[in-house]
Amino acid sequence: MRVLFIPMAWSSHYYPMVPLAWAFRAAGHEVRVAGQPPVVEPVLRSGLVVAPVGAGYDLMAGVAGLNDRIRQARGRMPASVEGMRALPPQVLRDFRNLQYVPHVSAATAMADELVDLVRRWRPDLVVTDPVTLVGPVVAAAAGCPLVHHLWGPYMPGLDHFPGLGADPAEWPAELRALYARLGVPERPRYAAATVDPCPASLQSVDLPDRVPVRYVPYNGSGAVPAGLAEPADRPRVCVSWSMSNTLAVGADGFQVPEIIAALRRLDVEIVVTVKESDRAALGDPGAGVRLLTETPLHLILPGCAAAVHHAGAGTMLTAAVCAVPQVLVTPVPDQTFNAERLAATGAGVALKADATTVDDIAAAVATVLADPGWAGAAARLRAEIAAQPSPAEAVSTLTRW
Repeated sequence: MRVLFIPMAWSSHYYPMVPLAWAFRAAGHEVRVAGQPPVVEPVLRSGLVVAPVGAGYDLMAGVAGLNDRIRQARGRMPASVEGMRALPPQVLRDFRNLQYVPHVSAATAMADELVDLVRRWRPDLVVTDPVTLVGPVVAAAAGCPLVHHLWGPYMPGLDHFPGLGADPAEWPAELRALYARLGVPERPRYAAATVDPCPASLQSVDLPDRVPVRYVPYNGSGAVPAGLAEPADRPRVCVSWSMSNTLAVGADGFQVPEIIAALRRLDVEIVVTVKESDRAALGDPGAGVRLLTETPLHLILPGCAAAVHHAGAGTMLTAAVCAVPQVLVTPVPDQTFNAERLAATGAGVALKADATTVDDIAAAVATVLADPGWAGAAARLRAEIAAQPSPAEAVSTLTRW
């Protein structure tokens, strides 16, 4: 078979696809990944073949623009769905109307190049991010099934997205025009199946035609940092933060200095990992903090007693695979939703960034370190993930078509 993957133009949405893509390759199938510029280098570093498309539109800039409007209306990004609903009515209406714009613009930028690609390469299967709205166009042009690949818990409101259950009459006019131009009938749903790397205890809905798959951590490639393979003299706590938060939410969403200040109150070893682009925002972390940049998280977490992070799905699931209790400090609603799902399993504590102090963070970390119940819940979650079908088994399911 020939399998074409099309991730959203965010490396954190591409990384969960890598194990499945490589499972297809290991089974003898041909794989290509088509994506916009932000994912080209991540694809190459993962060892797969990339087809660059859609260079005319910057999805991240589009998302950041929407979030800027919210910050201007409220002063900072709300950290929860409730906070979003508390926005001034006109701002909330504008956001709901405009939230599709970046995704529709990305689809428009990629569509013609992707149609040309699939007519030449003829894939037998197209695998896309659920919010990659060009997916139905590509599958129709190739004459093959479309499969969605989730990145974590199914977010509230996704079923209002085009192709995920929304009435086509409510789609943005620009998307309807794109589908009409390329001869794609409008339907509420298109995917033949949804690959889901999220274990049942973290997932929020019963997905139709779900193909469960074990979450296998992939956060990029790299070398194990010196000293992290050995046990620590004190509890080692990893602090991780997403570059995507800084780009999309702004500097007020960068909580790492507050987290470090909280951890200094405890007798712990502090390891901080950030993207190189966030290094300047952190400044000098001071003595007693080990700072790592561009280091894959799955190489750091196995020796840690706790992790403090923003509740991005990839970070959260990687920590879960490593059976590490988590403290989640969330700056935006989708990450708060992830954190609440994890907290319900007993494997972590959820804190909203816009209502959290340094004292709160320190107390939460001290709690998960002192009470073995948190580690026990984290171990049960790891066992649940390990019991899911492997990527190779998911490939076997998907190739039966």
